[in-house]
Amino acid sequence: MTAQNSAEMTVEERYALVRSIGEECIQENELLNLIAKKPNVRCYDGFEPSGRMHIAQGVFKAVNVNKCTQSGCEFVFWVADWFALMNDKMSGELEKIHIVGQYMIEVWKAAEMNMERVIFLWSSAEITRNANAYWKTVLDIARKNTIARIKKCCTIMGKQEGTLTAAQVLYPLMQCADIFFLKADICQLGLDQRKVNMLAREYCDLIGRKLKPVILSHHMLCGLKEGQPKMSKSDPDSAIFMEDTREDVERKICHAYCPRSRQTKAEVSEDGAPVPDEDKNPVLDYYQHVIYSRPGAKITMGGTTYKTYEELEEAFIEGAITEASLKDTLAVELNSLLEPVRQHFAHDPHAAELLEKVKSFRKGDASTLLKEGAPLEQSATPLAVVWLPAVIQMPVDVAIAISDAIKAFLEQHSNGEVVLLLPEWTAFSCGEVTGEEKNINAALELNLALLQSHYLKKDGVRVVRQSQLILDNPNDYWVAAINAGRRNLLQSLGDACGEFKSAGHLVAALMYVADVAMLRATHVISVSHERGYHEIVTKFFEGRVTVIPAREGNVPPLHRPEGSVASADDVLFLGDTDMDVCRKIKRAYCAPNEAENPVVSIAAWLLRERGALTMERAAENGGNVTYTDEALLRNDAHSGALHPADLKAAVTKPLLESCAASKAVLASPEYKKLSQTLRQAAKKLPKK
Repeated sequence: MTAQNSAEMTVEERYALVRSIGEECIQENELLNLIAKKPNVRCYDGFEPSGRMHIAQGVFKAVNVNKCTQSGCEFVFWVADWFALMNDKMSGELEKIHIVGQYMIEVWKAAEMNMERVIFLWSSAEITRNANAYWKTVLDIARKNTIARIKKCCTIMGKQEGTLTAAQVLYPLMQCADIFFLKADICQLGLDQRKVNMLAREYCDLIGRKLKPVILSHHMLCGLKEGQPKMSKSDPDSAIFMEDTREDVERKICHAYCPRSRQTKAEVSEDGAPVPDEDKNPVLDYYQHVIYSRPGAKITMGGTTYKTYEELEEAFIEGAITEASLKDTLAVELNSLLEPVRQHFAHDPHAAELLEKVKSFRKGDASTLLKEGAPLEQSATPLAVVWLPAVIQMPVDVAIAISDAIKAFLEQHSNGEVVLLLPEWTAFSCGEVTGEEKNINAALELNLALLQSHYLKKDGVRVVRQSQLILDNPNDYWVAAINAGRRNLLQSLGDACGEFKSAGHLVAALMYVADVAMLRATHVISVSHERGYHEIVTKFFEGRVTVIPAREGNVPPLHRPEGSVASADDVLFLGDTDMDVCRKIKRAYCAPNEAENPVVSIAAWLLRERGALTMERAAENGGNVTYTDEALLRNDAHSGALHPADLKAAVTKPLLESCAASKAVLASPEYKKLSQTLRQAAKKLPKK
């Protein structure tokens, strides 16, 4: 069969050629529609540079790519160097991974892959160039899926759940994002990639996208030994490799398992992994999927020519072909396919150099510790980072805790600096403030302005947007996040942070580490809801980063101490109006004869801040009294000398004074608009 130009082929011929690649197609009608209607169909496969290259990845892949391009498709190879880093290949060294990737491209060239419509894109370079679009897609996929759903995809790395690192959970999120980032119409990968490809189709449903990627999954060659449903790079005799010598091929095929049994379509598990089958004949498997996968292939044995695989299998089952003849002929055919590759690496200086380097990588000690990158370069002067909470309304208590911690840090470190980080991307990943970027930005900008107008010391405080921190150096940022993931088992992160609501919350945990690394921080100011994340930071940096807990509880919730927040009236917020404050304090729990309740706590805080707190009351009720000692105030509240009504009146007055700052902020057109945006966002939040 002579290769036709796609322009000379009918739609049915082009479809049949592309469809012949896949052992499974989801969905066939969608594939036919693509071939018929789209001028430039884009196929995609990703490969992880990881050392040895077996014949299925070499010759079989070259044949499949040629079928795609012959039918008019464009084929994009995603050189997954970052994925190899996450999967701890080549000791986690990106430079070595790049060399292996270049070696694999040379193999395909030598294996007669038609490169005319083939594109190789390196993930690290492309992702860095398009960091905003790529990582936003990753984060969106993460926040829309549970950890349990993503873990189902992790067999694409051959990892069991109990040994999964956080980085290996990040892997399928990125692989799913690749499909959309590359604008792939067809995912042309192995059956073992089924679950992550299905994740992409499910994501289309979640975002309301009608045009889904077609999944065209090719066959997985079985191992050469009995009971090996798939090849293993860790067992050199389980497969033919592209660098095998003539003698290697002959020896391996000679010893291959070869039962004289009729072959059936391989069963696969739910995740696409082949199921062990004692009747599976790897010699026949190689004939069917390597030798006969080439258009027009035919085999002659004992004077008989077999034009189809089915004819060959039938002859072997019936005894017309001996096992020795079957194996000898296969060895000859495989060596003829590999000979151009051998010659290329023997005579091309660049290819030969790459091969020698790849071989040298394998000689390294397998027990070598993973390269974790250079140690953290910390700021020469004390530098603390604090994350501004992404919330529609910031509680006064949190604002005070953050501001007090910043003030204390700067007083203790005269040459220090505090970075107040606006975590737009972390909030997006966690779906905070409805998860919409407009609402997240509105919340951060408005709460920053309110915080600065009330309590925040501006001198020594630098405001940094997380988006800018990431996009200024996306490569280093995400390598830091990936390294944090490599260092932590998924289970250990769950132990520190509690159950993750979504995969997005897991990614957020890794981003905390990357934030600290990129800012070169020496200290972290931590509010209570972040303590688990900051435990991970401390562990990753081996104690070189000091966590400063922000002291909360100055302005506690206004309900009974044993109760829980039931409504917005239980919490004082920075943006509260005069009416809000008066209503909330009036309703606040404040029983007589108690030294500890919400209103007493607020009074004690105001006393500490101002140095004194005056209770204004009629002469017949004891007259005005000014407290300068917190213990005395609490004693009088406990004894009944201080009436709850007088206490509430005393705290209401200074709280109303602080409302003036909020009014000034909210009066400006800019912040009034942000406030309106957040009111609309609040309506979208689920009712508690």
